[in-house]
Amino acid sequence: MSTIAHDTTRSTLDEPAWREICKTAAANAQRGCGLSWDHWVTLFSSEIDAKVSRLPESQRAQALEIAAQEWGYATPAERQETQDWLAENGFCTHGIELGYCPAGCGS
Repeated sequence: MSTIAHDTTRSTLDEPAWREICKTAAANAQRGCGLSWDHWVTLFSSEIDAKVSRLPESQRAQALEIAAQEWGYATPAERQETQDWLAENGFCTHGIELGYCPAGCGS
């Protein structure tokens, strides 16, 4: 892991290091998403939330902007909106139609 997540003395974001963190989070999400975009966004965004919480407050907005623009990061509110829509429209929390999720959702 890059030292970016532990350096609380920097006033500016180390963008190349942050992009590597995002790239790793994206790869981790890809391995666990079951090819569901909605689940990928949840996994990726949750990992980014954990990583960004370690950054100094002054760097967080820029870090989240990079994650959103380049990787599709969704805020907790956006993720909840997606989950609400999925539930209202017959999909499981993974974004797959109920009864068809390989995790057994809705069966």
